[in-house]
Amino acid sequence: MLLSHKTTVKLNNDESNIVGHMCYAAYKLWNVCNFERVNYKTLDLPVDFPDWYYQKKAHKDDLWYKQLPSQTAQEVCKLLDKSWKSFFALKKTDGIENPNPPGFKRNSIAITYMQNAVVHEHGSDTVRLTLSKQLKGYMADTYGICDNYLYLKNVIFKNIDVIKQIKIYPPVKGESKIIVIYEVPDVTPLPDSGRYLGIDLGLHNLMTCCNVSTGETFIAGRKYLSLCHYYNKEIARVQSQWHSLQSRKGVKHPKGSKHISRLYEKKNNAINDYLHKVTRAVVTYCKDNNINTVVIGDIKNIRKDNNLGHAANQKLHALPYRKLYVMLEYKLSLEGISFFKQNESYSSQTSPLAPAVDKSHACKSNRVKRGLYADNDAVWNADCVGAFNIVRLFLKKHKKAVTPDPMAIQSPYILKVAV
Repeated sequence: MLLSHKTTVKLNNDESNIVGHMCYAAYKLWNVCNFERVNYKTLDLPVDFPDWYYQKKAHKDDLWYKQLPSQTAQEVCKLLDKSWKSFFALKKTDGIENPNPPGFKRNSIAITYMQNAVVHEHGSDTVRLTLSKQLKGYMADTYGICDNYLYLKNVIFKNIDVIKQIKIYPPVKGESKIIVIYEVPDVTPLPDSGRYLGIDLGLHNLMTCCNVSTGETFIAGRKYLSLCHYYNKEIARVQSQWHSLQSRKGVKHPKGSKHISRLYEKKNNAINDYLHKVTRAVVTYCKDNNINTVVIGDIKNIRKDNNLGHAANQKLHALPYRKLYVMLEYKLSLEGISFFKQNESYSSQTSPLAPAVDKSHACKSNRVKRGLYADNDAVWNADCVGAFNIVRLFLKKHKKAVTPDPMAIQSPYILKVAV
């Protein structure tokens, strides 16, 4: 299994100069190759269209290509190729109306070191990265920097045995963000214990979970919307002040300020941190309660042709459902817990007392309020009903001989997550 870890490394002046020059060379190489693709009809090329295989050979003697290690330069061309393939796929499937081709970069971009260019000793907090011959000559002649290798030091390297890739971002004030992609041994899945956790995704209650074996229910991610609301409000306030200031100066189309960019970065970091904590709390609950199977509602294409109004649309389209799936799946896999996505059709409309979860037994009127589901004298939390029925659908699909008790469903409590 491949995992990634994001951290920062401190660089001295010489190291910052080297990394900054390579990120600049990568940005130039991207633009050169992208110009060739955008204008391929007017250029006299030996191929119909310059794909990755052509460009990595055609530009291997170019200035910017030779400033980078060979595999790093090839990775820049490969990323551009993936962007163009995505553009052609959107045009073919009409996934986006009038999609634009990949644009030109305006600033330095991140560089990627592949495994062959990284030397890492087990138990050491330092990795050694190769530099191209042309770059070493340029740095020696221009800046008097005679380093033959680039050394990165961070405590995270001590805990990693096999590094597959290192992605290095342009340095800022002597620090550079890096993403380390490494390999860990696969964990053998645990046997089915007959205990299942159903998860229903939502807006106000990010993850409503139901342990169908005991009837215990809880809500994880209750603070997500308030976290987003705080940063959205702060960004709107700063944007309003910035645009008013620029309009008084006569600027018709002001660019974003550094303050706004920092707020967006803080927002993304805060949300990622919170989602990691919430998903980790769910995994811990499964371990403590001997749950080896987690079933979550599959809400693919829920945003398509779904207009809930301006305010609700903003919340729905900003909700990182896919990121939640990825985080839960890999964290559960590390513990040997199986993870399944289940189509949740009619799960929120069908009573837990109904013999089956399908259209014929669905009754919208039973959901008397947003958070309340009633069937005669029995009442439950509406989101807990969805999580319970998702497990029922899974058990029927996989022909499991388990019959959960709907009357055991308890009122949900808020799962405490350290923020």
